[in-house]
Amino acid sequence: MSQPVSTLYYQLELLINLGDSSRGGTIPIDIYTFDPGLSKGDTIHVENWKVGRSSNTEVGNHVFEFDASVIEIEKIVVRHQSLIVKIIVESPDRETIIQIRNALNTQNS
Repeated sequence: MSQPVSTLYYQLELLINLGDSSRGGTIPIDIYTFDPGLSKGDTIHVENWKVGRSSNTEVGNHVFEFDASVIEIEKIVVRHQSLIVKIIVESPDRETIIQIRNALNTQNS
């Protein structure tokens, strides 16, 4: 007997591999508990999106702003009757995406 979905999340994910599959696929931008009403082809503007940074002398954030278009919507059922709707977006601003990817690589090294 199947259980009804008890929790529904909408996860906005940014495509960052830029055609290079060895660099990873997507990173989460935001998670919603409500339907953001996005469809394939819609364009969104993301501002004040942050990646943390730290060094021996300071702690702060890299702040990014970019436009992105919805390229795919995936529905994934996970344990405990939860459903995640992944909204995959892609930005035409390749330079900003490279900067985000570099900031994430620096953060994780």
